[in-house]
Amino acid sequence: MRIKVFLITLVILMSFSSLANASTLSNWGPTGISEVPTAYVLNFGVAVGPNIGFYGEDTLIRVPITLGLGIGIEVGVTGLSLSSSTDLVPMFHAKWNIIEEKPLLPSVSIGGLFDVNDSMGGTSFYVALSKGLGNLKGHLGIGSGIYEGMFGALEFKLTDNIDLIGFYKSEQAGLALNINLLSLLNITATYHGGIIFQVGMNVSL
Repeated sequence: MRIKVFLITLVILMSFSSLANASTLSNWGPTGISEVPTAYVLNFGVAVGPNIGFYGEDTLIRVPITLGLGIGIEVGVTGLSLSSSTDLVPMFHAKWNIIEEKPLLPSVSIGGLFDVNDSMGGTSFYVALSKGLGNLKGHLGIGSGIYEGMFGALEFKLTDNIDLIGFYKSEQAGLALNINLLSLLNITATYHGGIIFQVGMNVSL
């Protein structure tokens, strides 16, 4: 009986953990941290994460909207605006979680950014692995296009509401600080070749 109660409790906690993991969008739209996608996917719900990046004299505005279908799949669209244009150019994205995280196994997902207007150099694909252990989460992936080569990240939970993140992408290291203001709202400040600010909101349906 005690074992059954323990297992049920563990399943519930893991479910809540999955919801928390998927609450943050990467700057490009897929669930993730800053510039890096993770293997986690958004559950049944919707998330938005408008962000603005300052790269010297250039400014990049991204407005991602992601919909979780509740079946291990998320889809969305990100509006891109370069400093030379005021128009938002759409980039579509999708991710499929093919292996859920287990005590001894990482979560594994495949995804892509579909740049139909060739505004950022064409379509990108990636494979990402994620695994949590206590206050630490690790992510590792390989991709093409925007995610060309290897990428990865380590998340460390400083407090219940603050995460410190170190990551590597595009042959460049980055650092991010994520702060959960409310259960539905978070802000992220990143340095990765420039300063990036994001405000995210997640609503479960």
